Amino acid sequence: MKQYISDYIWELLSKEYNILDININLETPPKKNMWDFAFGCFLLAKDLKKSPQNIAEDIKNLIENDANKPSQIEKLEVAGPYLNIFLGSGSFAESFWNYIQQENLYKNIAGNKGETIYIDYIGANVGKPLHIWHMCTPSQGQVFANLFNKLGYNTISDSHIGDWGIIFGKLIVAYEEYGDADKLHENAVEHLFELYVKISSDTEKDDSLEGEFRSAFKKLSEGDSEMKDIWAQFTRYSIEVMNIQLSRIFVKPDYNIGESFYEWLGLAKMEDYPDLKYSMKDIVQELIQKNIATQNEDGSVGVVFPDEMKIPSCILAKRDGTHGYLASDLASIRYRMQNWSPRKILYFVDARQQLHLRQTFEIAKMAWWYNDNTEITHAYNGFISLKDGAMSTRKGKIIKLEALLDEAEKRASDIIQEKRDDISGEELQKLSKIIWIWAIKYGYLKKSRETDVIFDWDEFMSFEWNSGPYIQYAYVRAQKILKKSATNLSFDILDYNT
Repeated sequence: MKQYISDYIWELLSKEYNILDININLETPPKKNMWDFAFGCFLLAKDLKKSPQNIAEDIKNLIENDANKPSQIEKLEVAGPYLNIFLGSGSFAESFWNYIQQENLYKNIAGNKGETIYIDYIGANVGKPLHIWHMCTPSQGQVFANLFNKLGYNTISDSHIGDWGIIFGKLIVAYEEYGDADKLHENAVEHLFELYVKISSDTEKDDSLEGEFRSAFKKLSEGDSEMKDIWAQFTRYSIEVMNIQLSRIFVKPDYNIGESFYEWLGLAKMEDYPDLKYSMKDIVQELIQKNIATQNEDGSVGVVFPDEMKIPSCILAKRDGTHGYLASDLASIRYRMQNWSPRKILYFVDARQQLHLRQTFEIAKMAWWYNDNTEITHAYNGFISLKDGAMSTRKGKIIKLEALLDEAEKRASDIIQEKRDDISGEELQKLSKIIWIWAIKYGYLKKSRETDVIFDWDEFMSFEWNSGPYIQYAYVRAQKILKKSATNLSFDILDYNT
């Protein structure tokens, strides 16, 4: 609706004043019982050489005398430099109905078939539980995967699981010292997290452990069979636990291709995806040959960007020959382009990785692994936290996603019982699940992606106005009204199963 009114005003003014560069920014009211939209006329004052209030009066007259005025606009009022727009009570329903009746609603689907979109999201790490932050990128990435599939694209979603890095040296040392095979099989994530917290605490008392971590990781990097076996158990069991938890919020990646895959060490593939042609080592050597990267005197390899780019230099390989996240992300771009030639690659990764991914994209483009025919975008998100502040994985202070979802289900059940004491048993359990899932998902997704979010139970579980439970309630009421009125509405042109 907002876009429809904006487009109408732009077309009207561009014809009347012959100005194409008009920014139609419709503002919404602070309270819902006021006007619906307001158009500030400040920006037109300079071009039209009139006061904003006079311009608002002129536009009001233009719209009221326009034969093509949208039927949804019920009333217009000038308030200082603003033109306030009031919509009719049935305007949103009318616009929605007109929209879904379009026979060409999905007219571009056929043209999208054959084009691939690759979505990199979730960003879970082996040995670390999913936490409140994993409401963010998994939910956003899955929404876009579903939408692109709906529009006819071949969409590939990849958790790009963090199963590599010095943390594995840390986990291996901790497991050899304190590990329990039965606990690992029962719940790998919980057990590895316990070990991670304990060994982190030990390290604060004995910094010589850092050398043991580096030694264990180096052995893994060199393909030591014992280390590879421990790695495989950690990774396989962690992926199983992750997917069980994500399924509760309807998130399911097509692949879980870990960072380790790009090392090309003969590590076991967890799923059926194409084999690797170029490892991280190959990638680094190619960048050196193309004079994009430079090998330093200590054996490390880095990239220094041209001054005009204003991007800090970065390291691809450390002096001991091990690689970091930059090398694995570059290898993943090369791998994705070679196997799927995607039209777009979307990274749903939090805001802290903006510099890292900018460095990654620029290096890949300089190497010509992708060109202007492929769009690579970092769709970053802000942070989410509870009211009592930030989290620390190292110290074990996190809000686990599993606990958060359990609490949501309990709160939904309590609310239902407060409102309807006649609902119990399986029916209560079923309704609680329906309400809490969409309360959590909608409560987060309605926010601006780039802003930080404070998780507030009272807001997310509210049954008032713009909330998941209220929308569900409104839907049920609408269905009852249609049933009683015997009105037959056909939505056959829409396929809700994809």
